[in-house]
Amino acid sequence: MNFSKKNHEHQKSNSLIVNQKSIIYFTLGILVMSTVAFIKVENKTTKNTKVKAYMEVISSSKAYTLQIAEAMPADKYTFKPTDSVRSFGEQMAHIATSSKFLIALFVKGEPMPSQEDFAAAAKMEKDMGTSKEACLKAISESYNLVISTFQNMSDEQLDETFVVPFDPQQPAFAKEKAFQFIGEHTAHHRGQALVSLRMQGIKSPEYKLY
Repeated sequence: MNFSKKNHEHQKSNSLIVNQKSIIYFTLGILVMSTVAFIKVENKTTKNTKVKAYMEVISSSKAYTLQIAEAMPADKYTFKPTDSVRSFGEQMAHIATSSKFLIALFVKGEPMPSQEDFAAAAKMEKDMGTSKEACLKAISESYNLVISTFQNMSDEQLDETFVVPFDPQQPAFAKEKAFQFIGEHTAHHRGQALVSLRMQGIKSPEYKLY
């Protein structure tokens, strides 16, 4: 009787241990799955936050650039403050073509264009710069390309690096930085275009920060 009782208690103890282990493993499994789910949600939230923040800036930049392009009369698109700089239209055309160029070079990893390619691009900018309609269309298309490219990139892709091939030092940056470079380059040439606008006695559109 004592042996049977002890054996029963031993089996009961083993069963309790097994149940406790099962509970522990189940709890750990839930915690692991919850952690993975949280990380996925957090990563998605991070990406969504980046897209939202960038969209506010780029959408404002697009609207402001188009307002400036729209403000200059079509017959004044060839105006230059001096002979050594681009005309108003050429500045607008350069904003459009260079944004596409930088996306191709920095983000998509396309090879550096040849001197012949650059010469052809410069001629295209000159031709486009004489037409207000062509500039407005090209600006809108280039902004749409930049926006869609950013939206379709994952965090991992944005963290990938690119090398600036036209800099002798060959510096490397995260691809997310490329979109900042494009924005700064646009602002640089947009500011030059504003000089032409004001020299024609035209009030410039109100600046949009975001």
